[in-house]
Amino acid sequence: MFRRQQLDALYEELNIAWRGKPEYERLIRDAHLGVAYSDAGRPLDSIDPRVAALIAKHKPES
Repeated sequence: MFRRQQLDALYEELNIAWRGKPEYERLIRDAHLGVAYSDAGRPLDSIDPRVAALIAKHKPES
């Protein structure tokens, strides 16, 4: 399960790379959904691949 520190790092990367760009809001929504999917053990097939890569990068080790 994601912890606060991992979530902060994930969203900080999204903010740095995408804030102010047209796709930012959609990527944030995908990040929220993707974190929930990840915590539930569901695949991230419907999540934007850029967000899925960040989730994989910051995902806690089991």
